[in-house]
Amino acid sequence: MNLKKQFNILFILISVITFSQPDINSDINDSLLNVPTISKAIEMAMEYSPLLKSADIETTIKEFELKATRKEWMDNLGIESFYKYGSIDNVNIQNNGDVDNLTTAQTTDSRYSLGVYIKMPFFAFITQRNRTKIALQEIEKSKLQQDFIKNEIRAAIIRQYGDYEYNKKLITVKNKAYLSTQIQVEKANFDYENGNLTIYDLTKVMEASTKAETEYLKAQIDFKIAYLLLLEIIGVNNFNTKQ
Repeated sequence: MNLKKQFNILFILISVITFSQPDINSDINDSLLNVPTISKAIEMAMEYSPLLKSADIETTIKEFELKATRKEWMDNLGIESFYKYGSIDNVNIQNNGDVDNLTTAQTTDSRYSLGVYIKMPFFAFITQRNRTKIALQEIEKSKLQQDFIKNEIRAAIIRQYGDYEYNKKLITVKNKAYLSTQIQVEKANFDYENGNLTIYDLTKVMEASTKAETEYLKAQIDFKIAYLLLLEIIGVNNFNTKQ
């Protein structure tokens, strides 16, 4: 075996060792990326969701409206008072045989009265009762809307978390595939220089390597998108874009 061939074989072995080193993006640590567990992610998304907060406020408003409706009858409730002070003429008539004797007397007195009244038409009572029922149904509807939003949040987190995990693992797979084609390129170049491979076969190996590199780069981008979307849903805004 001549010196040149020994050198080429040694170069291939060095290349294999070099390209077999794990890429920095293939070892992704969830804690470094601020990604919680899926149960924690769901909890954080519930607390952050503006839509769920809006639905909660809507329910509170409906409850206040119900209380106001139930107290409307008090608008027809009132207190009436009366006070009078002054002189009163008292007339006394006495019949004494054929003659009537008329005597008068004047006294000073004060009078005070206090009472409670309620004035409410019968149909107004029925209308208020119906409005109370409607308000109760509105509250129930609002609470069901909250439950629906919570279910949608859970489903969104599950889908996005799965997308995140899939793309995280896909980066490692695509990285290994890309490194494998790089080794094939080095070997193909060696075989071509030694006349053991045609230019056509070398081109095919180069095309396969380019395709693998493109897929690896796409996997990195897809992972970053899945990662950022997950953080957006759970309300974590300190994106680590350097990863």
